[in-house]
Amino acid sequence: MNLARLEMRQTQAAIQMTSNRPVLEMRQGRADLSIQQGRAEMTQQTTQGKLEVDSSVARSESNLKGVLELGKHFGRIGEQGAREAMANIARDGDRMMRIENGNPIPSIAAEKVNDPYPIVDMGYMPKSIDRVKLTYTPADVKIEWNITPPQIDVSLTPTDISFTPWTTDISLRQQASLEMWPVGGMYDETR
Repeated sequence: MNLARLEMRQTQAAIQMTSNRPVLEMRQGRADLSIQQGRAEMTQQTTQGKLEVDSSVARSESNLKGVLELGKHFGRIGEQGAREAMANIARDGDRMMRIENGNPIPSIAAEKVNDPYPIVDMGYMPKSIDRVKLTYTPADVKIEWNITPPQIDVSLTPTDISFTPWTTDISLRQQASLEMWPVGGMYDETR
Protein backbone atom coordinates (compact mmCIF):
# COMPACT_ATOMS: atom_id res chain seq x y z
CA MET A 1 0.00 0.00 0.00
CA ASN A 2 1.22 3.26 -0.99
CA LEU A 3 0.33 5.68 1.76
CA ALA A 4 0.72 9.31 1.29
CA ARG A 5 3.30 11.02 3.41
CA LEU A 6 4.63 14.48 3.70
CA GLU A 7 8.33 15.15 3.02
CA MET A 8 10.07 18.23 4.31
CA ARG A 9 13.35 19.92 3.53
CA GLN A 10 14.55 22.56 5.96
CA THR A 11 17.43 25.01 5.59
CA GLN A 12 18.70 26.56 8.78
CA ALA A 13 19.09 30.33 8.97
CA ALA A 14 22.67 31.65 9.24
CA ILE A 15 23.72 35.01 10.52
CA GLN A 16 26.94 36.85 9.94
CA MET A 17 28.66 39.13 12.53
CA THR A 18 31.42 41.58 11.69
CA SER A 19 33.04 43.42 14.61
CA ASN A 20 35.40 46.34 14.64
CA ARG A 21 37.37 46.72 17.88
CA PRO A 22 37.38 50.14 19.56
CA VAL A 23 40.34 52.42 18.98
CA LEU A 24 41.50 54.98 21.53
CA GLU A 25 44.19 57.42 20.45
CA MET A 26 45.75 59.97 22.78
CA ARG A 27 48.30 62.59 21.79
CA GLN A 28 49.85 65.11 24.16
CA GLY A 29 52.80 67.41 23.67
CA ARG A 30 55.46 67.98 26.28
CA ALA A 31 54.76 70.22 29.24
CA ASP A 32 56.96 73.30 29.71
CA LEU A 33 58.40 73.79 33.21
CA SER A 34 60.26 76.91 34.30
CA ILE A 35 61.75 77.46 37.75
CA GLN A 36 63.11 80.82 38.88
CA GLN A 37 64.64 81.47 42.26
CA GLY A 38 66.58 84.44 43.56
CA ARG A 39 69.82 84.11 45.44
CA ALA A 40 69.78 83.25 49.12
CA GLU A 41 71.30 85.84 51.42
CA MET A 42 73.34 84.85 54.44
CA THR A 43 74.22 87.15 57.32
CA GLN A 44 76.76 86.16 59.91
CA GLN A 45 77.44 87.85 63.23
CA THR A 46 80.42 86.76 65.27
CA THR A 47 81.24 87.68 68.85
CA GLN A 48 84.94 87.09 69.33
CA GLY A 49 86.13 84.54 71.87
CA LYS A 50 87.82 85.88 75.00
CA LEU A 51 90.80 84.38 76.83
CA GLU A 52 91.62 85.73 80.28
CA VAL A 53 94.92 84.80 81.95
CA ASP A 54 95.24 85.45 85.72
CA SER A 55 98.90 84.96 86.60
CA SER A 56 98.93 87.05 89.78
CA VAL A 57 99.68 84.03 92.02
CA ALA A 58 102.52 82.85 89.75
CA ARG A 59 103.95 86.39 89.52
CA SER A 60 103.78 86.72 93.29
CA GLU A 61 105.68 83.44 93.76
CA SER A 62 108.29 84.66 91.26
CA ASN A 63 108.80 87.92 93.24
CA LEU A 64 107.35 89.92 90.38
CA LYS A 65 105.09 91.89 92.71
CA GLY A 66 103.72 95.37 92.70
CA VAL A 67 105.15 98.02 95.02
CA LEU A 68 102.36 97.79 97.61
CA GLU A 69 102.34 94.01 97.62
CA LEU A 70 106.14 93.92 97.86
CA GLY A 71 106.03 96.36 100.83
CA LYS A 72 103.48 94.17 102.62
CA HIS A 73 105.59 91.07 101.90
CA PHE A 74 108.77 92.63 103.33
CA GLY A 75 106.77 93.90 106.33
CA ARG A 76 105.63 90.34 107.07
CA ILE A 77 109.19 89.01 106.73
CA GLY A 78 110.52 91.78 109.03
CA GLU A 79 107.80 91.15 111.60
CA GLN A 80 108.53 87.42 111.56
CA GLY A 81 112.28 88.09 111.92
CA ALA A 82 111.66 90.43 114.87
CA ARG A 83 109.55 87.79 116.62
CA GLU A 84 112.20 85.11 116.06
CA ALA A 85 114.92 87.48 117.39
CA MET A 86 112.86 88.28 120.52
CA ALA A 87 112.20 84.57 121.08
CA ASN A 88 115.94 83.81 120.79
CA ILE A 89 116.87 86.64 123.18
CA ALA A 90 114.24 85.47 125.71
CA ARG A 91 115.51 81.89 125.45
CA ASP A 92 119.11 83.00 125.90
CA GLY A 93 118.04 85.13 128.91
CA ASP A 94 116.28 82.14 130.47
CA ARG A 95 119.43 80.04 130.00
CA MET A 96 121.55 82.77 131.60
CA MET A 97 119.19 82.90 134.59
CA ARG A 98 119.90 79.26 135.27
CA ILE A 99 123.67 79.69 135.37
CA GLU A 100 123.73 77.43 138.43
CA ASN A 101 123.14 74.50 136.08
CA GLY A 102 126.32 75.24 134.19
CA ASN A 103 127.82 78.05 132.11
CA PRO A 104 125.58 78.61 129.03
CA ILE A 105 127.82 81.28 127.40
CA PRO A 106 130.02 78.90 125.36
CA SER A 107 127.02 77.03 123.96
CA ILE A 108 125.22 80.33 123.11
CA ALA A 109 128.36 81.63 121.36
CA ALA A 110 128.72 78.37 119.41
CA GLU A 111 125.09 78.62 118.23
CA LYS A 112 125.62 82.18 117.00
CA VAL A 113 128.85 81.38 115.14
CA ASN A 114 127.98 77.99 113.66
CA ASP A 115 125.20 78.93 111.23
CA PRO A 116 123.94 75.93 109.32
CA TYR A 117 124.95 75.58 105.72
CA PRO A 118 122.42 77.02 103.28
CA ILE A 119 120.18 74.43 101.73
CA VAL A 120 120.19 74.45 97.96
CA ASP A 121 116.96 73.20 96.48
CA MET A 122 115.77 73.21 92.90
CA GLY A 123 112.34 74.69 92.31
CA TYR A 124 110.08 75.66 89.45
CA MET A 125 108.40 78.94 88.75
CA PRO A 126 105.46 78.86 88.88
CA LYS A 127 105.42 75.99 91.35
CA SER A 128 102.55 74.25 89.55
CA ILE A 129 100.37 74.79 86.50
CA ASP A 130 97.33 75.63 88.63
CA ARG A 131 99.02 78.90 89.72
CA VAL A 132 97.99 80.41 86.38
CA LYS A 133 94.22 80.56 85.93
CA LEU A 134 92.85 80.52 82.40
CA THR A 135 89.26 81.52 81.63
CA TYR A 136 88.02 81.11 78.07
CA THR A 137 84.72 82.37 76.72
CA PRO A 138 84.13 80.75 73.31
CA ALA A 139 83.15 82.75 70.26
CA ASP A 140 79.47 83.02 69.41
CA VAL A 141 78.51 82.77 65.73
CA LYS A 142 74.97 83.54 64.57
CA ILE A 143 74.05 82.69 60.99
CA GLU A 144 70.76 83.77 59.42
CA TRP A 145 69.45 82.84 55.98
CA ASN A 146 67.02 84.87 53.88
CA ILE A 147 65.73 82.52 51.21
CA THR A 148 63.61 83.65 48.27
CA PRO A 149 60.95 81.02 47.55
CA PRO A 150 61.14 79.50 44.06
CA GLN A 151 58.61 80.49 41.39
CA ILE A 152 57.53 77.43 39.42
CA ASP A 153 55.45 77.80 36.23
CA VAL A 154 54.06 74.82 34.33
CA SER A 155 52.47 75.10 30.84
CA LEU A 156 50.52 72.03 29.84
CA THR A 157 49.68 71.11 26.25
CA PRO A 158 46.02 69.96 26.05
CA THR A 159 45.50 66.30 25.35
CA ASP A 160 44.02 65.31 21.95
CA ILE A 161 41.83 62.24 22.43
CA SER A 162 40.07 60.44 19.59
CA PHE A 163 37.88 57.40 20.12
CA THR A 164 36.34 55.04 17.59
CA PRO A 165 33.65 53.00 19.36
CA TRP A 166 33.15 49.26 19.04
CA THR A 167 30.91 48.41 16.09
CA THR A 168 29.22 45.17 15.34
CA ASP A 169 27.35 44.55 12.05
CA ILE A 170 24.93 41.64 12.11
CA SER A 171 23.39 40.46 8.87
CA LEU A 172 21.47 37.43 7.65
CA ARG A 173 23.73 35.37 5.46
CA GLN A 174 21.19 32.64 4.68
CA GLN A 175 17.48 32.72 5.24
CA ALA A 176 15.69 29.85 6.83
CA SER A 177 13.44 27.88 4.51
CA LEU A 178 11.02 25.00 4.85
CA GLU A 179 9.78 23.10 1.85
CA MET A 180 7.02 20.51 2.20
CA TRP A 181 5.50 18.27 -0.40
CA PRO A 182 3.32 15.17 -0.42
CA VAL A 183 4.80 11.89 -1.59
CA GLY A 184 2.97 8.66 -2.31
CA GLY A 185 -0.65 7.89 -2.86
CA MET A 186 -2.61 10.04 -5.09
CA TYR A 187 -0.62 13.13 -4.18
CA ASP A 188 2.77 11.95 -5.39
CA GLU A 189 4.41 14.94 -6.96
CA THR A 190 7.61 13.16 -7.76
CA ARG A 191 6.07 11.50 -10.82
